[in-house]
Amino acid sequence: MSNQLPYDYYPLEIFDNIAHYLTTKQKGICQSVCRSWRRFFTPSQYRHIHVRGRRQFSQFYKSLEPEFVGHYVRRLSVEDVYMTAQELHTLPMLCPNLIALSFNGKSIDSTVEEQKVEYSPFAPWSHLRRLTELQDLTVTNYLLRSPSSPLSSLTHLSIRFNDNDPNSKADFFAGLHKATDLINLSLDSVTLSLSEIESIHQACPHLQKLRLMNARLEPIGSTVKEKRAVATFLCQPAKSMRSFEYQNGSDLYDNYEWLYYFANKYMAIENLELWCEYSVDTPHRIPPNVSDLEERYGALARLGMTCRSLKSAAFLNVSMNHWFFEALDQMGTQLESIALGDMTDNTIDLLQYLGESRQNISNLTLWGWPSLCIQETMEEIITTIGQCSERLSSLVFSMRFSGIRNSPVPIDMLLKCCPKLSSLKLDGIQAALLSSTDFARDALVNNPSFVRPKLNRLVLENGSFRNELFEYLSIRCPNLAKLEIGSCALIGECSQMEVRVDMPNHVFEKISISHLRPPTRYHHATVPGDIRLFDVSLLDAKKKNSNHWHQLYELTDYEKYTDSLTFNYEQKPMETNRPTKYTCHANPDDRPAGPFVSIQCQSLQELNIGNFWVI
Repeated sequence: MSNQLPYDYYPLEIFDNIAHYLTTKQKGICQSVCRSWRRFFTPSQYRHIHVRGRRQFSQFYKSLEPEFVGHYVRRLSVEDVYMTAQELHTLPMLCPNLIALSFNGKSIDSTVEEQKVEYSPFAPWSHLRRLTELQDLTVTNYLLRSPSSPLSSLTHLSIRFNDNDPNSKADFFAGLHKATDLINLSLDSVTLSLSEIESIHQACPHLQKLRLMNARLEPIGSTVKEKRAVATFLCQPAKSMRSFEYQNGSDLYDNYEWLYYFANKYMAIENLELWCEYSVDTPHRIPPNVSDLEERYGALARLGMTCRSLKSAAFLNVSMNHWFFEALDQMGTQLESIALGDMTDNTIDLLQYLGESRQNISNLTLWGWPSLCIQETMEEIITTIGQCSERLSSLVFSMRFSGIRNSPVPIDMLLKCCPKLSSLKLDGIQAALLSSTDFARDALVNNPSFVRPKLNRLVLENGSFRNELFEYLSIRCPNLAKLEIGSCALIGECSQMEVRVDMPNHVFEKISISHLRPPTRYHHATVPGDIRLFDVSLLDAKKKNSNHWHQLYELTDYEKYTDSLTFNYEQKPMETNRPTKYTCHANPDDRPAGPFVSIQCQSLQELNIGNFWVI
């Protein structure tokens, strides 16, 4: 008599609920137990697919044909992949139940023949709600031109226009009236006029979010009188709009009349983001005179007067003064988050105005500028950050666009000035320390009531650090549970080729590390290769019935790729390598020679290395 449980009688929803609490690796283990378990846990493995590079896509595509697994795929993200026309046209039949598709690649010889317009290979995607295309508009154009287009089912559409195809914008606007249910629209690399903006809202009456990236807005008027007339332009307010983002635009310097239009059109928005184009390679613009500056300040203040539901505002590389904060206070608007930074020392004054206003924000994004490489200026800005809000819990500090690489930011001073921070992201920054770890340890021993920061999440991007940083965090930040490191380098003695994340008392929810490099002997040397070895030790491994769990992972089979920049700010994308596989060594104590990352903590729920979930 068999004691095996009759799994076949259980609905698949039960196994989906179980898989919801498992990591990616645990799902893979369950799938490999037996044939029955493979059938039950395969849907959870294929529910959300993120493919990077041609090699991964080929493996994924081959797995779809012999089995029925493509029907389980709900969300598919294809990044940096050149598809053939056959692969692209058969994908809807292999994955007919897609809800979201993100395609950041190109289709080879994918020109649609006119005689095949009646036959739409994308018809099976009747469930498609979210579509993102960031290279060619292959899928979008087919949906727009097909008579039986499922475009009306889309709620989220994000596309990047091709400069080599001048007709792409005209074709897009000609078929946009089909997308009547669209609530989120993102347009990249496009030039728009006032009439075209108005046509978007007429075609999509339920639109809630509009994002324009790398875009150009045509001037509405040529003289100051004509520009001011826009303030009284009787346009129909878009009452459904809740978010407007104008990112990396090049026109708010001169065509500030668009600020008046935004104020009249988007009176009900809750999120507003205005980011002017910036690059250290771009020659400085001729500074406007006093009267022109006052015109811009007045236009920004009008936004604060009319948009009374604002919760989040971002003004990056936009000249502004205290008038905007005074307008918010006058209207009784209370912001939750704000982003500031105009690439000058004027940003310090803006933070002081923010602290003097009645705005008590919880989230701050700050863009740094070149003079922050001076230690006194950096310490001044950190002190000002601590005074700008009493409840600041999240801070994003970026020096990426300043032209200064690895400018040191004393993270100990930052946490001292902002003890309530729970989330901190440093971008293009060297995470430095003013005091030694011995000082922090002595202060903790001699003063039991020593105030500890509430830091829970730390993100380091495009920067550098020393190993002393993690020793300090182990002492000062006991609540740190999420650590993310991407495109960073270890600095210090070149003989020290080990990154030591030595935090034995910490209980981590997630550690994510990608593109971490060892120190180099020469300052101007070629960027060294990524660290491939990861030595992981967990001191509390109850699942293994032992007090110690030790594994050694190695990233393998690297391939070259080029990052696609989200924003076009005259920075050349960097060609680098990325792994396509990883291996787990049978004997972790027998480590190969080479630089490695050593991770030691109490417990760890999820570990992501090189974009692979190994735990």
